[in-house]
Amino acid sequence: MIWPMRIPVDRLDDGGVSLRLYTSADAEPLFDAIHDERVWEHIPRAIPSNFSELDSGIRAKLIDGQRITFSVRQGAVIVGTTSILYDPAMPDAVEIGATQFDPAVWGAGINSRAKALLVREVFAQGAAWIQFRTDERNGRSAAAIRKLGATDLGVHQDSYVRRDGSTRRSRFFRLERPQR
Repeated sequence: MIWPMRIPVDRLDDGGVSLRLYTSADAEPLFDAIHDERVWEHIPRAIPSNFSELDSGIRAKLIDGQRITFSVRQGAVIVGTTSILYDPAMPDAVEIGATQFDPAVWGAGINSRAKALLVREVFAQGAAWIQFRTDERNGRSAAAIRKLGATDLGVHQDSYVRRDGSTRRSRFFRLERPQR
């Protein structure tokens, strides 16, 4: 696998859901989509108070070149965000995460479709496996990851600190590249 991945944006589309590389122009509609406090319940950082703050936070995470962030669209409407994260300690793999969606599309299959697009592309680019993680308290996210066919590796202490000051414990998952 070669990092950074060269994501062919025009191929990350299933006819109803598409992923586009995040740009600052996406910040305002993304903020509108994910400003609901429920979206941030398991996110270990402060909730942005406006779209400019959201944009600054996203762009700050892109600086080191270890992340590719996407705006997720249903049709032409931005309904969420997700990312591919690279860790040099795992050179044969990436993590898919930092996923947040408008509660209006929860349960509508948008997350599964977006993840399927990313999984297909990541494996096509040569990754041997994909890691997923979620807060141990986030059963809805864990169920969605299991639907992808990922193996549950259990709960492990994480380095994230929750907004309530507690140290997060994350449930880790692994999805192996299908054998051909």
